[in-house]
Amino acid sequence: MLREFVLLRAGECLIDQSQLLTGTPVGKMVRVPIWMYLLRGDDALLLVDTGMPPECVGNPRFFADEEDGDQIQPQMRPEDAVDRVLDRVGLQTEDLDGVISTHWHFDHAGGNRLLRAAPLLVHPEEAQSFAGEDPPPWVDLQREMRYVGDSEQPMPGVQILHTPGHTPGHLSLLLTLPSSRPILLTIDACYTARNWFENVPGAMADAERGMRSVARLREIAQAASAAVFFGHDAAQAGEEQWGALAR
Repeated sequence: MLREFVLLRAGECLIDQSQLLTGTPVGKMVRVPIWMYLLRGDDALLLVDTGMPPECVGNPRFFADEEDGDQIQPQMRPEDAVDRVLDRVGLQTEDLDGVISTHWHFDHAGGNRLLRAAPLLVHPEEAQSFAGEDPPPWVDLQREMRYVGDSEQPMPGVQILHTPGHTPGHLSLLLTLPSSRPILLTIDACYTARNWFENVPGAMADAERGMRSVARLREIAQAASAAVFFGHDAAQAGEEQWGALAR
């Protein structure tokens, strides 16, 4: 069963607030945390997401050549790469039994190719959404993948939730631990508490599916009396704030 949940900070990103809160004016940049999550069970060690790609190190202009590229500015240091983040907690990439890849945006899947020894757990819709395209460098459609579906449990105490909208194969997670409240990881179905409590969507590829996913997550959180951890909420970035939420 799931014994330990560890938040792993993996850098930051400056992002235009209009990306986090649909309908707000363009032009205000806000600083948000980038996360990985370590799940330690009786017989398995899983990592959720892998942060930004190495190309972002010291390169806030990584997206400068793209349309609206100035609205996303990575703030990545060498120690924010996935192998260095794992090293901070005494682990090597070879120690992982699997990587739950919630979706393939640069700040969640950027380090996937550095963890080739571990199978990648991904929803089939996420992989299919890149079929026939020229994928970004952090997406490798030829690597070992294991498709996971809604309500699947890669280990006892870890429930996969398919929450499409932000991307077609987006995943959230419900964690059940022996020593705390259940924890709901919304990932990017809800970037921040404002998305959640004010019903203001963040950036979504499919807004209709996304809002249905958020409504479902609210029902799950209420039924489980779960602590909710949002994908990029700066107010939850400190251990003290998260510890108070999880009690």
